[in-house]
Amino acid sequence: MPRHVRIVCGYLLLILFLVVCFPDQSRGQQETSSSLQVYVVPFSHLDLAWACTQEECLSRGDYIIRRAVELAEKNPQFRFVLESEVFIENFVASHRGTGELDQLKQLVKEGRIEIAPLWADIYQNQTRGEALIRNLTYGKRYARSTFGVDPSVAQLTDIPGFTRQYPQILTKSSTPYMVMTRMGPRDLSIFHWKAPDGSSILVWNTINGYGWGVNLGLHLALGADRLNTIHDELQTIAGTARGPVYMGWGTDLYAPSENLFENLGILNRRLAPTQFRFSTAQEFFRAAAASPSIASLSGEIPSSWANLTTSLVPLWLPAMKATDTLVAAEKFAAINYALGYADYPDRTFEYLWKQNLRSLDHNNDGQGGAIGDERKLGYAREAELGAGRILRDSLRNIAERVRRPAQKNVPIVVFNSQSWKRGDVVNAHLTLFGEVETNDIDEYKTGMRLVDANGTSIPFQLEQYSEGSSRSLEISFLARGVPSFGYKTYYLVPSNAPEKFGDACEVKLGVNDPAGMAGNASSVAVVENEYYRVAVDRATGHWDVFDKQLNRAVSNKIEIVAAEEQDGDDQSVILRTGRTISSVVDAIDLEENGPIRTVLRIKENLAGIPVKQRLTLYRSIKKIDIENTIEWKPGRSVSIEQRFPILQPRAEVRNGIPFGTAVSSDMMPNARPHWDDEVKTEIWRGWRQIQDWVFAGTEEWGFTIGADHNLIEVGDNVVTADMLRGTTVSPLTTMRNGRTIPDWRPPEGAYTFRYSFTSSKGNWADAKAWQFGMAFSAPLVPVQAVGGTEKGPLPPEDSFLSFDAENVVLSAMKKADDGGAIVIRAFEIEGVKAESAIQVLGRERRFRETNLLEENLSANAEDTLRLKPFDIDTLKVTVP
Repeated sequence: MPRHVRIVCGYLLLILFLVVCFPDQSRGQQETSSSLQVYVVPFSHLDLAWACTQEECLSRGDYIIRRAVELAEKNPQFRFVLESEVFIENFVASHRGTGELDQLKQLVKEGRIEIAPLWADIYQNQTRGEALIRNLTYGKRYARSTFGVDPSVAQLTDIPGFTRQYPQILTKSSTPYMVMTRMGPRDLSIFHWKAPDGSSILVWNTINGYGWGVNLGLHLALGADRLNTIHDELQTIAGTARGPVYMGWGTDLYAPSENLFENLGILNRRLAPTQFRFSTAQEFFRAAAASPSIASLSGEIPSSWANLTTSLVPLWLPAMKATDTLVAAEKFAAINYALGYADYPDRTFEYLWKQNLRSLDHNNDGQGGAIGDERKLGYAREAELGAGRILRDSLRNIAERVRRPAQKNVPIVVFNSQSWKRGDVVNAHLTLFGEVETNDIDEYKTGMRLVDANGTSIPFQLEQYSEGSSRSLEISFLARGVPSFGYKTYYLVPSNAPEKFGDACEVKLGVNDPAGMAGNASSVAVVENEYYRVAVDRATGHWDVFDKQLNRAVSNKIEIVAAEEQDGDDQSVILRTGRTISSVVDAIDLEENGPIRTVLRIKENLAGIPVKQRLTLYRSIKKIDIENTIEWKPGRSVSIEQRFPILQPRAEVRNGIPFGTAVSSDMMPNARPHWDDEVKTEIWRGWRQIQDWVFAGTEEWGFTIGADHNLIEVGDNVVTADMLRGTTVSPLTTMRNGRTIPDWRPPEGAYTFRYSFTSSKGNWADAKAWQFGMAFSAPLVPVQAVGGTEKGPLPPEDSFLSFDAENVVLSAMKKADDGGAIVIRAFEIEGVKAESAIQVLGRERRFRETNLLEENLSANAEDTLRLKPFDIDTLKVTVP
C-alpha cells in the first residue's frame, strides 16, 4: 500500500476512534463547526401605563430615546428599535428645535435607529378591526411625514393574542415583517403567517420571551456560567430557525446599556464561530428572508389575558363603544361631505382616533394604579363624546334635508349604518312644538298616529312623556326595511283618537308545565309570541326557548351562575374551586306588555350578589333581548356567567373576529400560553374573544348570540358568556404601613351586560349570524327632523351605499386623507368569492382600489368589486 494511502487510512481510523470513544466531545466540535449569525436588536418595551402613570412613562421614554441617540453617536455599529409612535411623537414635541431631535432624525434616516409602524401597543383580539388598521396607518404616516422613512416591521411586544386577519392588514399597509413575543408555537422561531385571503408575512417568534437578551445578561459581566447558558440557549433556538437568530435586548422601559459594546466583542471571541452583531429588526428580516425551508402557518391565537375584560369592566366596554362611535361618525360625516352639506372634520377625527388607541393600549392595573386607569378611561370617553357629537350633527344635518309632507307632522328619520337592508325596534325621543307657541300642541294630546311615507299606520308604544314649555315623548316602534347604509322616514301625526294595538305577547305568570319545558318544574312563567315560547322556572330562574318555526326547543335551562375561585388576580391567576353557585329567585314579574315588546323581569340573588335579568320579546321580530344588571360589591372571588346550553351533540361554535370568523380548528397549531403571567392552557383552550356574535349549531339549525362584550367560553355543550369576575389581588404588590393592600376588582357599582338571542334553520352563513351580531352592536338611530320642509332635496327614504353581494360588509367610509375622494373599505365575511357593483348616492360608481394607506394600486378605474374569501379591500370613489 502506498505511503500516502496508509496516512489517509490512519487519519480515518483516528477519527473513527474519537467518534466512538469520545462522542460528547465530537458532538460539541460539530455544533460549533458552522457560523451561527445572531442579530442583537436593542430596544425598550415602551409601556404606556404599566410601570408608572402615562405621563411618567412618556418622560421615561424621552430619557430612553436620548440615551439611544448618545450610544449611536459613540458607536456607529449600535442599533436601536423604537416600537410605538406615541412615544416618538412625545419626544418630537418635547424636543422641538433641539440638536437631539436633529440627531434622532438623522439616525433614523441612516437606518441605525428604527421606528415602528404602530401608533400604540394595542390588544388585538378584543379590538375592532378598524382600530387595528388605524393603529398602523397613523403610525406609518407619522414615520413618513416626520422622519422620511417607511417602517417595515411591526414589533408586537407583550401582546398576548393575535387575530388571524392581521397578516392581511400588515400586507396591505406595506409592512411585510412582524415580531411576535407571546403565545407563538414553541417549535418554530420563524415562519410565514398566512391570512385567510392568502396574504403572508414573515414572523420572528420569540420563544424565550421578549426580554431574552436581558434575561441572558448580555449587559452584565460575562462569566463562564453565563457564556454556557447563552451558548446552550442559542443552540436550542437555532434548531427552530434554520437561519440567523433574532435576539432582542430590552424589556419594560429599560434604557440601553453601554456594556453591550464590549460584551458583543467578548461573545464573538468566546463563542466563535458564532457571530454577534448589532441590528435593527429590519436588517434581521432582510437577512432571514433568505433562510431555507421556512414553514407556513395560519390561524387565530386567542388572548391569554382575556379575563382582563371581565375584571376591568369599567375600562373595556367604553373603549369598544368609542371605537364603534368613531366608525359610525366617519361614515355619516363622509356622506355630509359628499353631499356638500358640511366640511369633513379630518383633523378632529385623527385626534379622537389617537385618543381611542391610547385607551386600547395593552397596559392597565399597573404601578400607575388608579391614576393610569383613569387616564385610559378618560381617553375612551373623550373619543366617544367627540365622535358622538360629530355623528349627531351629521345625522341631523341629513334629516333636516328630507322632504316632509305639507300637513302637520313630526318626522322621525331612522338611520342604518350597516350595508344591508334591515329592520328593528327603534327607541326615539321626540319633542312636540306648536307652529308659533311651543305649547300649542293640543291636537297631539287628543291622539297620535305613526305612519310611514305611504300613510300606512305603524304600531308604536308610548313609553313616557314629560311636559314643560311643550311636551317630550319617548316612543318605541318597529322600523321595517330601512335601506342599506341609508334611512327611512316615519311621521307622528295628530289623530282624533289614540290608536290601540294588541299586546306583543301572551303572558302567563304561573302555570303548570305539562310539556316539561322547564324540566321537572311544577310552575313556570310563560311568554309567547309568533316565534318563541319562553318558559321560566319560577323556582330556579332557568329558562327554556321553544322555536315555533323550527318546532323544537333550541336551548334549555339558560341561567346565570357564579363560578367560585380562590383569590386570583385580574391578569393570569385563575384558581377555580370547581364549585358552581346557582342563584335563588326572589321574584319573577311582568315589567311591561305593550304593542311593541314584552319584558319579563327576574330578580335573583347569587351568593349575596343581587342580579336582575330582563327578558324582552317583540312583536314581529324573531329575537330575545337579555339585559343582566349585577349589583356588585368587591371582595368575592367569583366569575359571574350567563350560560346558553347547546342541544345538538355535534354543534360547531363559530364567532366573529376582526374582518372575519373563526372556529376551534382555525387556531394556530402549537400556539398557547407559556409564561407564568399567562393563564393556564387548560383554561385558555376554551376562551374566545368574539366580535359581536357567536353561533352554535349544525348544517340543520342553530342559535346566534349577539353580545356587547367579548369573552366567551366554549365548553361541553354550552356557550358561556363571562360577564364580571371578582378578584382580590393584583399582579403588583402594594404596601401601606407595612401591610399588603388588597386590590379588589372591579370597583363597586351596577354593571349591565346585554345579549340578543335568535335561532334559525341552516348553518351560520344561512342564518346570516354576522348580520344579527353586527346589527346588535350598531342599532338603528332615530333623529327628529322638525327643521325640514316639503321642498327638501332628499326623498323620504334612500340608500347612500349598497353592494349587490350579501356577503360583503361595509367596514368604513371616510373622506380620503389626500384629495377629495371618498374612501370605502369592505370585506368578505362568509369565506366565498364575491363580485359586486357599488351603488353610492343613488348610482353605480367606478372606483380605484388602494392599499390601507389609501395609495392607488392601479391607474385604471374599475366598476366591479371582486373579493377573495375574507378579503379586505379599500376603494376610492370620486363623488361630485
